[in-house]
Amino acid sequence: MKIALILCPSWGIETPHLGIALLASVLKKRGFAVQVFDFNIRVQNKYKEKGLWKSEEDVHWEDEASVLQFINTNDALLDSFSNEVCSTDAYVIGFSIYNTTQKLSLELARRIKKRDKSKLVVFGGQQCFPKAAAECLIKDEAVDAAVMGEGDEILPELVSKVEKLHRIDFCPGIIYKEKGNIIDCGARPPISNLDYLPFADFSDFSLDSYDNPHQLPILSSRGCPYQCVFCSTKLFWEKYRFMSGERIFQEIEYQIHKHEGAHFFTFNDHVINGNMQSLSRFCDLVLEAKSKKDRNNSNWEKLCWRGAAVIREEMDKEFIAKMKSAGCVELEYGVESASSEVRRSMKKPPYDTRIIEQVIRDTHDAGIGARVNFMFGFPGETQEDFEDTLHFIKRNREFFVQVHPSETFCCIDPGTYLFKHPEEFGVANQYHSLFWNSIDGKNVYPERLRRHQIFCELANSLNIPLSPGGHKIKLHKDYFLEEYEKYKAGNSR
Repeated sequence: MKIALILCPSWGIETPHLGIALLASVLKKRGFAVQVFDFNIRVQNKYKEKGLWKSEEDVHWEDEASVLQFINTNDALLDSFSNEVCSTDAYVIGFSIYNTTQKLSLELARRIKKRDKSKLVVFGGQQCFPKAAAECLIKDEAVDAAVMGEGDEILPELVSKVEKLHRIDFCPGIIYKEKGNIIDCGARPPISNLDYLPFADFSDFSLDSYDNPHQLPILSSRGCPYQCVFCSTKLFWEKYRFMSGERIFQEIEYQIHKHEGAHFFTFNDHVINGNMQSLSRFCDLVLEAKSKKDRNNSNWEKLCWRGAAVIREEMDKEFIAKMKSAGCVELEYGVESASSEVRRSMKKPPYDTRIIEQVIRDTHDAGIGARVNFMFGFPGETQEDFEDTLHFIKRNREFFVQVHPSETFCCIDPGTYLFKHPEEFGVANQYHSLFWNSIDGKNVYPERLRRHQIFCELANSLNIPLSPGGHKIKLHKDYFLEEYEKYKAGNSR
């Protein structure tokens, strides 16, 4: 039986989609035929000059009116996509759903169903992980099932049942419709050993279509070993699990031999140094491979990689230097605030500012670019705390390759510790994830926006490059303030 895997706009255009490549791999391993449709990159190639795929333009893909305008303008194109999918003999149609892909995915699913009702449409991905979100999506008449969690084991089992029974049946980890009723199959335990997963399969992607054809995404862990109260990672990955250094090395070795010219890898992990022993072993194996003349592949010499990392004392000069020698070119650190008191309240790892500065400086001195993330208006953050962050970037301006000011400032995602314990942080019980207020009325959205703007202006004056998060708010400030005023007016009645 054949399965179609679909990515709709809007998603990144640097590299192929890792989640779909992983699902294609596990399905093929179970003997199923898979056809990938990356409609995101195909639409992007049509509209590249319009800049809609820049990160700062994500707002367009979440706004109902903007997406509706896109649909009306591209009616024939979307029809051609639905016809293309239906012309295959794929029986199960899987969509990868995120906040920026959800609206167009629903539109395309409806068109596919209109053309051929027998197709079984399955939604999965980050937007389906929280049960409440999956329950909302399954209500749409075009969606037959939603995968609530990691699809590596769930989707192959679901497809196996469909192949045998010609219908969707009970499968832990999904929610589905049966004769008009919604069946919740319950949660499925996360995969315990990531080393057993097959390598991501990018063979159905046209790598030359992406901005960086020699770059591939990779995942060496899932989840995070830390407990930051604002982070929604636990909603998607319950437990922190990591691959061995040998397994990470083997996948990179496979990909650079499989794809000519591939030499740049982006780790999509929340933290690549959650397990220092695994990371160290991986670096040792890369250094060994580079030194062996029998590995006659120039890609080893050109190998470079980047990822997100946590500040920790073990990241000393020697270790960072080894990472550089093994090909690391950029690390993204989630500092969030230079105030020790704010970081303590966030329940971040208990390292003082001195350690943070030293790790960032050592990263820079090793020749690795340091990108640093910051948040604004965390509950309890005072003006003095905010000024600590401003002084921090002044002191360390020469050591940043880029700073990332969070475009949500401080989002309170449903399900997080911060969401579940508002009274502990002085947050009013009635709040929007973006437009929440503190109980004392001082910490409100416009104030958080003000701090974000001050931070960005200072970074510009110091010639520190800003990530798209800074440009997004500058471009769409009026839009967000209008939405805030609508929300405030609606909750004042």
